[in-house]
Order: sequence, then C-alpha cells, then structure tokens
Amino acid sequence: MKLKRLNDLKRPSLLEITLGRFPDRVTMTGYARSKALAVSSLVRELYGESYEWYGLTLGEEDRPEVIRDIGLPRNAANLQQYTSLDSRDLLAFHEELQPGWVVNGWIHSHGDLNYHGFSPVDEANHRVVLDYVASRVRRPLVKREIRIDGLTVVAARDPEDEKLKEGTVTILTDGPVARARILETVYGSFCFAVLIGDSGWMLQHIVTKTRGILTGTTVYAHMEAPLVLEAPQRELTGVEMEKLREEVRRKVRPPGADPPEHLERL
Repeated sequence: MKLKRLNDLKRPSLLEITLGRFPDRVTMTGYARSKALAVSSLVRELYGESYEWYGLTLGEEDRPEVIRDIGLPRNAANLQQYTSLDSRDLLAFHEELQPGWVVNGWIHSHGDLNYHGFSPVDEANHRVVLDYVASRVRRPLVKREIRIDGLTVVAARDPEDEKLKEGTVTILTDGPVARARILETVYGSFCFAVLIGDSGWMLQHIVTKTRGILTGTTVYAHMEAPLVLEAPQRELTGVEMEKLREEVRRKVRPPGADPPEHLERL
C-alpha cells in the first residue's frame, strides 16, 4: 500500500476573516496625563505621604481608543503598598458619567515605590475593570470557521428520527447542499491599564478579552503598549486644580484620614 505524504494528511486550514482589531497603542491627551500627575501631587500635599490611588480613564463613545480625561471614583482602599478596586464604586461612578462618555480603562499610582511594574493585585484589578467595561467597548474582531467532527447536513423539512441520530451536530436545510462551513463571530473587548509614579514615569498595558459567540471560547490577555500623547496638551488651570483638590479630599481616603465615628453615650 502506498503511503500518503505527511502534507497530504494535514487538515485544511480553517477560514478566518478579519473584521476589526484592538488598538496597538495607548493614546492619551496631554491634559489627561497632567491631571493624573496632579492627583498624585495632591495626595502627597493633603496627607503628607505618598499613597496609591486609582482613577478611571475616560473616552468618547464614538472614539473609545483615546483617553481624553481621568475620572476619580471613591477609592475603596488606599494604602502605601496597594489599592483595590470595587465594582460597586465603578457602577456608582458610571451612573454619574455625562452622556457621550465611556470608561475605557483605569489608571493608578505606585506613589514613590521603587517598583515600576504591575503587581498581582493590579492584574486582578485589570479583570475587574475589563469585565465591567466589556459590553461598552465590544466589537466584532473575526469570523472564524468552526470545525465540527461528526457534522451532518440533512436536506429535509421533516427529517426522520434515524437521520437525526447521526453525527454530533446536525444542520437542517430545505434542499441539497454540496458544502457547508460554519463561521462564528469572535467578539473582543479591551481596556487600558496605566501605571504612574510620583517622579513622572508611566507604564501602560492594553488588556483584552475575546469570546467566540458559538463555542464560548474566552481568552484574556494583556500586553505592554507605547504611549502616544495628543492634543489638548495643557496643564490644569487654577480653578480646575482647586476643584480637583476637593475631589481628592473626598474620594481618596488613606487609613486614618476618615474622622473617628461619634459613639453614643449609654
């Protein structure tokens, strides 16, 4: 018996049609960067030490690939070593967001820590933010062919039970079909994760999630990406700085910053 060549034994490649793509860079206005650095400065000014804090990056609904502003939700926990996110605070912040804006990621500070990278706590926070914003930035990325072992195609409006017992998946058609290929849409969502230090250094990642609409195959990933600054590139005005100072005072609360509770005398 003549053996086939190995190339002849390979399965044909699956059809894949690109529909869209994730951003490959983190684009931020100079104003948003200045505001983030101002928050770090105000935390040191108000509390006398450097603490981690977090904010949400904001973009326009029709252009979520650009960080245009920084929003400051109530921070759940601010310590010198880490900050944690609470999905309830994300929801409360989003309810107050102006129409036309969308949360497209998060930003946080490592203060004066000599650690210029995302920690395991940070990576858990990535997932919290991504899962929250996923439905608002979701887009079709790929039409991908699904190979199904045991696929049967039955040309009958009222198929016999015996025919339906064949195969693992059955496609019913009104007439004979010479060839059938099944393509699922793979949707993708993304968010930005930006890390800054008191000295002005920045690190930025793009966090992604893809999910096949039929198979349910879900993949999370993140990658470092270059930072691109665009207009408006300006510092905060005096009025904006005073408004931000009050916002930091209300929303960033390191341990001991809250006034003691008033206990009723018995």
